[in-house]
Amino acid sequence: MHRFLRLIALTLTLSLVLSHEASAQRGRRTRKKPFAAFSESAQRLRDSLTARTSAPSAFARTPVLTAATTFDQSLLRDSVLTIARSQIGARYRLGAETPGKAFDCSGLIRYVMGALSFSLPRTAHEQSKFGREVARDTSQLRPGDLLTFGTSRRITHIGIYAGDGKVIHASTSKRQVIETSLASLGPSLLRKWQSARRLITLADSAGESQ
Repeated sequence: MHRFLRLIALTLTLSLVLSHEASAQRGRRTRKKPFAAFSESAQRLRDSLTARTSAPSAFARTPVLTAATTFDQSLLRDSVLTIARSQIGARYRLGAETPGKAFDCSGLIRYVMGALSFSLPRTAHEQSKFGREVARDTSQLRPGDLLTFGTSRRITHIGIYAGDGKVIHASTSKRQVIETSLASLGPSLLRKWQSARRLITLADSAGESQ
């Protein structure tokens, strides 16, 4: 019953997020990416979640987001990317976490995961301690994994792996939220790539290392 209620809550949350972003985009300047151009997975995701409210699921609020099946896992990953992409074009501003207006790198991550009822701390360094560490290898990474940058002592930047060698992050150099290839991050930032963290996993492998 608890899992059933969490799935309903997740569906409502995504509906509110998508509705809010539609309104926010209508009020933005024309230079911002229009809401209509977002991935079609946004609508598919909401429809799929709504259709599954009649069956139990397993979205758990733990150090990782666990899913009962690979289908549930795919929905979670799609939702992370959909919410993150809804903020592309938002300005970069240190300390900001205002949907549709401005974010810094960790503010974006906190907003995206918070929309899925997964609470993360405020700074990139603190966020880098969540999830399970996985190989820094694009053949091993999955959409929704978090990429951390900095030094061995301090993480100063964080982004979301979007698949196909791309990352979504609040860029300090571009001064906005962007989706770009890892190669486009530049050698100075790539040299600071410290880890990849997996927050989304199947329930039966949540305690395993990959």
